[in-house]
Parts: sequence; C-alpha cells; structure tokens
Amino acid sequence: MNAVRRDDRLKVIVGSVFSLPPFSPGIAWDWLHLVLGLQDLGHEVVFVEEVQPQWCRDRDGLPCPWHRSMNRAHFARAMARFGLLAHACQVYDGGKATEGLSLRALTAAVRNADLLVNISGHVKLDWLLGAAQRRVYFDQDPVFTQLWMAEYGKQLNFRPHDLLLTVGLNIGTRESPIPDCGLRWHTCLPAVMLAHWPYEVDPRCRRFTTVASFGSYSELRFRGVRYGDKRSEFRRLAELPGRVQRELEVALRAPADDPDAALLRRAGWRVADAGRLDTLERYQAYIAGSRGEIGIAKHAYVHGRSGWFSDRAAHYLASGKPVLAQSTGFEWQVPTGAGLISFTDLDEAAEGIATIDRDYTRHARAARALAEELLDHRKVLPAVIELATS
Repeated sequence: MNAVRRDDRLKVIVGSVFSLPPFSPGIAWDWLHLVLGLQDLGHEVVFVEEVQPQWCRDRDGLPCPWHRSMNRAHFARAMARFGLLAHACQVYDGGKATEGLSLRALTAAVRNADLLVNISGHVKLDWLLGAAQRRVYFDQDPVFTQLWMAEYGKQLNFRPHDLLLTVGLNIGTRESPIPDCGLRWHTCLPAVMLAHWPYEVDPRCRRFTTVASFGSYSELRFRGVRYGDKRSEFRRLAELPGRVQRELEVALRAPADDPDAALLRRAGWRVADAGRLDTLERYQAYIAGSRGEIGIAKHAYVHGRSGWFSDRAAHYLASGKPVLAQSTGFEWQVPTGAGLISFTDLDEAAEGIATIDRDYTRHARAARALAEELLDHRKVLPAVIELATS
C-alpha cells in the first residue's frame, strides 16, 4: 500500500447512513460535524451515503420509490443547507440513481483519495472502498459491535480497514469486560463545530430533557450476561421525577401505545413525540429550550462499562446546557463535576439535578468550556487524521 501524502491537505471520503427513516437529526448533525469540520481544517471532503431500495420510506413511513422518498428529501435538504451538494452523493441501489453528485462525478471525486472514514462500515461498494489509500472503521455502537462479532459471528466489514476507531472509550481496556475480538481499538470523542451551536446561559429554561428511541437493538447475551437496550434503564429510573423539583421530559420515538412510554407518563415524565424533531433546526431549538440534559444510556453501554460518550450530550454541552449523564465508565476518561455530572442510580441522579440547580450559571458556563476543551473539531479531528495516516 502506498503511503498517504502528509501535506496539509488530504482528500477524505466520509461514508455513513445519513437519512435512514425515521430521520434522526442528532445523528445527522454528528456526521455533518465530521464533514464540515474536516473541510474547515482545509481537507477536500466527499460525503457518501449508500441507500438500499428496502430502506426507502415516504412521509408516512410507508415503502415508496426512491425518487419520492424522505431518504432522498432529507439528504438533499441537509446537503443544500451547508452547500455540500457538489461534494456529496447519495448512491441508490449500488448506483442505479444518485442525489447530489452523479455517479461519474463521484467516481472522479473519490479517485486517489487519501482516507475513507467509514462510519459503522456502511460503505460497502468495492470500488468506493478501493478508492482510498487508507480506511478507518468508525464504530458508533460499542458493546453491540464487538458482541455481534465475538458472540454471534456477524461479519461487520472490518477486513478492508486499516484502523478501528470507537466512541466506546473503554473498549479494548481492562475497564470493560467486552471482548476486543482480537483487534486493536482506538478511541475518539465526538467532534463538534462550536460555531454551529449558539451558546447562551438562560436560567429561565425549566426542563431537563433528552431525546431517545425504544427498540433500536435486540438484546444480546455474552457469557450468560444480558446486554440490552434503553428500555430497561428508563424503567429503572422511571421514578426520578418524584425525587426532584424539576420537570423532566423525554422526546421519545416509540409507538403511541408503548407500555414503557405509559409507565414514564404515570411516573411524572413529560413524554414528547421525537418525530416532531424532524429537521436539524428543530432538534437544535429543542436543545436550546432545555435547562440541561438528563442522559439515559442503553443498558449494554452501562453494564458493559463501555465508556460510551453520547454525541447528543456533546450537542447539549456545546449549547451551554449542563449534562447529567448515566455512567458508562466515560467518567474515567472525561472530567466530571462541573457542567457534566455522572450518575449510577436514582439517588445520584436526583442529587445531580439538585447540584446543577444550586449554581446553574456556573454549570452552564462549565458545559460550554468542556465542549471547547475536549470536543472542538479543531482538537478532535487532527488527532484522528494523524492516527489514521501514521
């Protein structure tokens, strides 16, 4: 393999599933921070999404042809907002159609690329994988990713990649019982372009909020131990509103008759429809109107001591919103106590909210300061580039 050129400007392909219904603007922001952040650092960036026919849905969530799908609409809208349509391509069904760059233009744009950042291994087309001199697999689902391979034998497209990166800060260390699959995992915090997140300390905001979905992953087992989704953690923490003097709200993506959503309502949670946060702007406005985040993690992240650090928490912190985050072991790697507080149970969660409220302005300023210190794309992404090209 030829060495990657080490001048200041690289040609980088970023690949992910961006528009999979139901559209998640928080995830979309995460990928946009990578693309826009790398551009801001002076690199030439091409963003690629591969879409399969069975993924295409209309506004009502029903199967439809790609040309009138929300997949295509969400992709086009977001790319156009940031002037990226000339640097991005949604590839439908292996190349039968595209949004943004034409297939010919995409082929030319990625030729002799220095680096592919392949989020969760979603880029699978051989000619795209082969276009880059070096390839990074960027794991967004620690614990699940490793157990799918080690315990269930699922092939996750690791083989074509030169480097494995994960947001699970403890994966591959003694702090986590999760197997490393015999592979070396490097870790990375979410990158945020702070200029896109207006910062304002506003003590008038009343509610601690979060955004969540139920049922996105099946339960896994490893050595007789269960590793589950977010439902069981919400059940375990359902009684929190009765312990605090603040309103708690979850913008939840779940069926209208979901029994766990009903449980949360009975316990005093406000349950909003996450489907209303269907654009990048509405997601940002929801965070801006929040007092802080009450971040509840998937059971697997917690029980696996994965060190998972939420990209959503990164968005709250960047906005100057204090984050009360369920412990996944991230606090062994990230400073807590001001702006970011971790908790393990109901008592600690209640005390965390009280702590933030006792000096809200200090915690709000500390939240933004933490984002500036640890999550700024100008600090996170150069380290990733150096690691990937060394």
